[in-house]
Amino acid sequence: MKRWLLRIALAIAGGLSSYIGLSALLFVAATHRASLSQESHHWQHFPPLTSDDRLLIIAPHPDDEVLGCGGLMATAARAGVPIKVVYLTAGDGFAAAAALTSRSAPDARDCLQLGQIRMQESLRALRALGLNDTDAVFLGYPDRGLLPMAVRPRRVFRSSATQAQAVPYADALTPNAPHTAAAVVADLRGVLAAFQPTRVFTTHPLDDHEDHTAAALFTHEAIAQAVQAGELTHFPVLYYYIVHRGDWPLPQGEHRDRPLVPPLALLTENWQVATLSHEVQERKRLALQAHESQYAIMARFLSSFLRTNELFAPASPPRAYHVQPFDDNATIHLQPRADIVSVQAQAGRAGVRVSVETLKPFRAPYQMEITLLTVDPAGNWSDSRWRYPNRRLSAKQEGTALHLWLPHSAISNAERAYLMVSIKLYGAELDRTGFLPVPLAPPNAESDAPTPLSTPQSAPSPVR
Repeated sequence: MKRWLLRIALAIAGGLSSYIGLSALLFVAATHRASLSQESHHWQHFPPLTSDDRLLIIAPHPDDEVLGCGGLMATAARAGVPIKVVYLTAGDGFAAAAALTSRSAPDARDCLQLGQIRMQESLRALRALGLNDTDAVFLGYPDRGLLPMAVRPRRVFRSSATQAQAVPYADALTPNAPHTAAAVVADLRGVLAAFQPTRVFTTHPLDDHEDHTAAALFTHEAIAQAVQAGELTHFPVLYYYIVHRGDWPLPQGEHRDRPLVPPLALLTENWQVATLSHEVQERKRLALQAHESQYAIMARFLSSFLRTNELFAPASPPRAYHVQPFDDNATIHLQPRADIVSVQAQAGRAGVRVSVETLKPFRAPYQMEITLLTVDPAGNWSDSRWRYPNRRLSAKQEGTALHLWLPHSAISNAERAYLMVSIKLYGAELDRTGFLPVPLAPPNAESDAPTPLSTPQSAPSPVR
């Protein structure tokens, strides 16, 4: 009898696994087909560079600058446009690359050595694009540590790769700077004030890589603080570039005669296309190959960015909502209650009302985690987080929308606030937003935030 029960259980498990696998395969195939069918001609052209331009490229890791902006940098260098490239980390947390260079299981010393190697690779890549070594600025913060530093800004983060709690590189901009959000922003402010860029480029807030999500937050906050302190003579235009999003870019591999089109999940962005000449494409190829430690492991992925153009999305002004209009993740596709469709936030002096829409009504055992970051006029950070389901939170479910009231007294003294929502299942993260700037009520506002459970105005309907 037990043997038959075991056979039945194995048959059910096998059938369920086959169903999940086939569903995921069909979803990926449909996503690939939809992505490859896109046309690039309807996207706007990237505004031409002028003699007055000064370009600041902010890269979370060495090689991101070439993937997202290599062609733009080569074009600008040829035209004599000043360029500065800031590397937030040295890329020392990539265990596979560290193992390849050390020929053994990497330890902290091997990871530090990888960081030195990747910084040297970056300099060679910039030379291939026509830049000089003095155009690079290395900050040296922990690879795969930028998001933990962002969501816990008052803690000093210890790198699991290098075991360092402060910048360990002598040739970094600020050696021994603590691994904190304030230190990163202070370094970026220094670069902004010294260089006075007209255009700033960093990774998109909805990039799948955690460090890339945090890079967008730190860049946004650094510009805001620099403007507030009068350190910038003019407000630079902020652009986003994308590196990681599902299987993007498609098709994988080198296709230098094909255009680069946006990920399906980000089609609502106002993308602009910068066309690359054959000479610029060749310079970008040489720059990518200069990142030897990465090219040895993922040449196919890196080569996927050798296309006829590059894509940039002008950063939208702060708004009260954030929309993720398309699902490009097979795991989320099978768990629609964890699929975040849109997030809205409205702040008052006593707290923040948040509305999260999921593809299907949210419920246990899924868990929602909301992180609220505030920055006061002096640049001091504070963080709060809530988990739902939570009986202490005022909440109201309306169809696929969940309305939550987050009482938070610190919001009344905040100069800026940022919100991030993630959904987990038994501790594993399934979906995550970027950091949403929360519009704050003016200090002299007569009315406080709306009542906790009042229904907020709907966000634009997502297209699926």
